[in-house]
Amino acid sequence: MKTLLSLLTIISLTVSQALAGEGMWILSLIGKNYQQMKDAGFRLTPEEIYSINQTCLKDAIVTLNSGDCTAEFVSSKGLLLTNHHCGYEDIQALSTVNHDYLTNGFWAKNLSDEMPVKGKTASLLVSIEDVTDKILTPSTLRLAPEAQIALIEGTIEEMEEEFSENGRYKVEISNFFNGNSYYLFKYIVYKDIRLVGTPPESIGQFGGETDNYVWPRQTADFCIFRVYTAPDGSPADYSEQNIPYVPKKYLKINTKGVNEGDFAMIIGFPAETQRHYSPSQIRRLKDNASVMAEVLKQKLDITKSFMDSDDAIRIQYASKYTEDFNAYKYYAETYRCINDLNVIERRQKAENDLEKWIAGNKKSKYKKIVQQLNSDLAANNQNDVYMDYWLASMYFGCEFVEFGSKHYMLYHYLSIGYRQKVEEIVKSLKAKSEAYFRDYNPKIDYTISERMLKYYADHIPHKYCPDGITDSTFYLLLEQNFSNSILTDKERYDKFLKNPTIEALSNDILFMLAIDIVEKMDNFQASDALECKTELRNREYTKAMMEMAQASNPDTLFYPDADGSMRLTYGKVCGYTYQGKAMGWYTTFESLIAKKNNNDREFMVLPEFQKLFDNRDFGTYAQDDTLRLCFLTDNDISGGNSGSAVLNGDGDIIGLAFDGNLEAMSCDIMFEPDIQRTICVDIRYVLFIIDKFAKAGNIIHELDFIN
Repeated sequence: MKTLLSLLTIISLTVSQALAGEGMWILSLIGKNYQQMKDAGFRLTPEEIYSINQTCLKDAIVTLNSGDCTAEFVSSKGLLLTNHHCGYEDIQALSTVNHDYLTNGFWAKNLSDEMPVKGKTASLLVSIEDVTDKILTPSTLRLAPEAQIALIEGTIEEMEEEFSENGRYKVEISNFFNGNSYYLFKYIVYKDIRLVGTPPESIGQFGGETDNYVWPRQTADFCIFRVYTAPDGSPADYSEQNIPYVPKKYLKINTKGVNEGDFAMIIGFPAETQRHYSPSQIRRLKDNASVMAEVLKQKLDITKSFMDSDDAIRIQYASKYTEDFNAYKYYAETYRCINDLNVIERRQKAENDLEKWIAGNKKSKYKKIVQQLNSDLAANNQNDVYMDYWLASMYFGCEFVEFGSKHYMLYHYLSIGYRQKVEEIVKSLKAKSEAYFRDYNPKIDYTISERMLKYYADHIPHKYCPDGITDSTFYLLLEQNFSNSILTDKERYDKFLKNPTIEALSNDILFMLAIDIVEKMDNFQASDALECKTELRNREYTKAMMEMAQASNPDTLFYPDADGSMRLTYGKVCGYTYQGKAMGWYTTFESLIAKKNNNDREFMVLPEFQKLFDNRDFGTYAQDDTLRLCFLTDNDISGGNSGSAVLNGDGDIIGLAFDGNLEAMSCDIMFEPDIQRTICVDIRYVLFIIDKFAKAGNIIHELDFIN
C-alpha cells in the first residue's frame, strides 16, 4: 500500500508536464514542480507559496461562498479583489430601480459607505494534510464494495467533525484520482463581507453574453469587497462594531505590465474537471451537455422576454439570466468541442493502450478492469439519460421544484410528529426563503414550468411523469395553484413557517407536485450495489492508467481532477493560432471603441468613458500610448478560478483571470495545449477604472504597488 501511495502523492495527469501550462497542482506538494517553475521564471521558493509555519501566498487567497469564485486580499485592511461576474448576484441583490448599481456601478468613498452582502462568505485555507492512510486502511480495502464505501464515508464524516474543533474550522476531505488518495483541507470562514466598488456592467461586463468565452475581449471583469471581523479579529456575522480584517498576507500590484512569454501563475479554487474519465464516461458527459443546452435555451428565451418588458424584472432576474446563459454556452460549446476536437477518440486510444499494456503483463491485477467498468456504466445508461432530462427540465428548469425539494425532510418530520427536527429545519428554511423570494416571479416560473413539464413528458416514459401531465386540464390546475401555493408567495410562506403543519403541505397541490417530481428521481438512480461497485472500478481503472504512465516514464507527475480545493497552475503569457488565424495575445482600448454600439446594451460605451478615450487620458496606466485591457496565458483553469489573481514570478498581481476560450471548451475533460487559453484582465486596466473613471482615490491609496 505504501508503494502505491508514494506514487499517488505526486500530483499530475497521465501525461508528462511537457504540455505547456497543464496541471492543477496541490500547493503542499509544489516542491516537486519547483525546478520546472524556476526554469520558467518563478523567483520565489515553495515555502513562499505554501507553509503552515510562515506567511505565504496561500494566506492571501480565499474562496467565495465555498467554491463559487476565487478572490485575493490586496490591502492590509481586508480589501478583496475578484471578478465582476463573481459579485454580480450581490450587486443585483443590492440594486433597485432607483439605485441600479448594475447599470451605474458603485464606489464607497469611506468604510461607512460599504454595503453588507447577505449570505456571502470568504473561506481562507489554513492547512492541507494527506489522510489517505487513515481512510484507505488495509482492513477497509478488504471489504466488499458497499461495506467499503460506507466505512470510507463514515470515516470521512467523523474526521471532518474531529478536525473542525467544535466548529472553529470548516473541514473538507477530498478524494483524488477517483478515490486513490484523500486530502484534508481546513478553512476559516469569514461571514461579514461588504461591497466596496464595482464598475457599471457596461464596463464590467462589456460584450455581455455575446462575448462570453470569446477572444478577443475588452471586459474590465472586476469588483471589490472587504472582509470584516469581530474586534478581536475572529469571524463574526455582520455587526456595526466589526472592523476590517487584517490579513497575514496580501498581494502587491505590479504596474510594469506584461510581455509575451512572461511567467504567469494562478492560485485559486477550480471547481470540477473530468481529466481521468474513461471514453464511456465522456460519452455520458456529451449526452448530458446536449440535453442541458437544449433545455437552458428554452428557459433563457422565456426569461429574456419578461426582462425586456420590465426594468424591475430585468434587475430581479439579471443574475439568474447571466448564470443560465453562461451554463447554456458552456454546455453547447462543450458538446461541439468534444466532437470537433475528437476528445472521445483520443481518450479511446489511451484506453486501447491500457488494454494492450495489461495484456502484456500476465500477472497484472487489472486483467478485466476495462470491460468491468464499461459493463457497470452500461448497466444504468438509459436511466442516466432519463436523469439528464429530469435534472435539466424539472430541477434546474422549474424554480418551484428546486425550492420545494428543500422541504422534503420538513414534510417527513411533520408527518411523524418530530417537532425538534421540524424547528431545526424551519430555522434553516427561513434564511433560504429570503434569497428565493427576493428574486422570484411566479409568472415567469409558471411560464417556464409549463414548457418544462411538456418537454419532460415528451422525453420520459409517462410512468415516470406526474399523473395527467399530457392533459390540458393539468396545466389549468397548475396555473391556478401557482396563485395560492406557499411556494410562490412570501407572505403565504412566512405565515406557513410560523405554524408548519402536515395538513398545510398536503393540501398545497403545487408543493405535492414538487415532491412527486422529486420522488420520481428515485426511478433513475442506480442501485447502491451498482454505484459502489462502479466507484471501486473507477478507482482501479485510474490506478491502472497511472501505473501504465509511470512504467513508460518514471518521472511522470500526476495531478488530480479539480474539485473546488485550492490549486496552482503555472505557464506563460501567450497567444494562439486557430484554423490558420493568429490570435493576438492582448487587446487595447481602441478595440473596445471599435465594438461600441449604444443601441445594444451589451456594447454600450458611457459618455464619460468615451471622453477618457478621446482625450487619451490614460494616466500612468498606458503602454505605447494606449491602454491594454486584457491578455492571454496558457494557464490551466476551470470554473471556480474566476477572480483568481494572475501572478508574475515574484508573486505580484499582473491581472485577474476571468474566462476560458471558446475554441477549447472541452478543456475540463482534456487539456488542449495549442489552443487552450485563460483570458485575463490587465491589472492596469482595473486601476485605470478605479482611478480615472471612478475617481476612487481612497481605494488606490489603500493598495501596495510594485512599480
